Amino acid sequence: MPSAAAIEDQIRELTLLMYDTRVALPVLEQRVLPRLAPGVIFEDPWLRARGRDRFRIGLRGFHCVIRFDFEIFQLAVEMNPRGDGGRALVDGVMNLRQLGFYTYPLRTILVYDFDGTADGEGLQITRLEEMWSFGDMIASAPLFVGWLYQDVLRPAAGHFFTAAFWLSCALFGPKGAAPPAPTAR
Repeated sequence: MPSAAAIEDQIRELTLLMYDTRVALPVLEQRVLPRLAPGVIFEDPWLRARGRDRFRIGLRGFHCVIRFDFEIFQLAVEMNPRGDGGRALVDGVMNLRQLGFYTYPLRTILVYDFDGTADGEGLQITRLEEMWSFGDMIASAPLFVGWLYQDVLRPAAGHFFTAAFWLSCALFGPKGAAPPAPTAR
């Protein structure tokens, strides 16, 4: 199995291939599909699909219908205790470019589960989960919706909950026993 750093490079490459619709379909077929396990699972907030063929159809379909690319902000790889697989977490923004005059930045977290390949040189994706931040979806909404949410509703909610929590502590005190004080080592 490659090192975690080498796997990180492979995950970065796969992400930038799959999440950039300027990548040609033959390139996806050649460089992404061999990295998918036969029973690969894809999940996002709307769907769940199992199997390389379904994944392939979805990947090709998105590249034919929607315009987007992906900016990676952070990528981390954690190997399993056996060292023959693991998990990678990618934090970034999927820039949806469906309208020529507007880019919708969708904060996206990708979680890849992977196993090592038989040759020990690469990895196979067994599961890919795509998660979107609901709050960021609203904050990025066009017109005044994003502004209203980000600059009015969220600050007001922050004040409300700060006051409510302060008042609850003032009236009722903390629940349960106090934790022990930390000791110096």
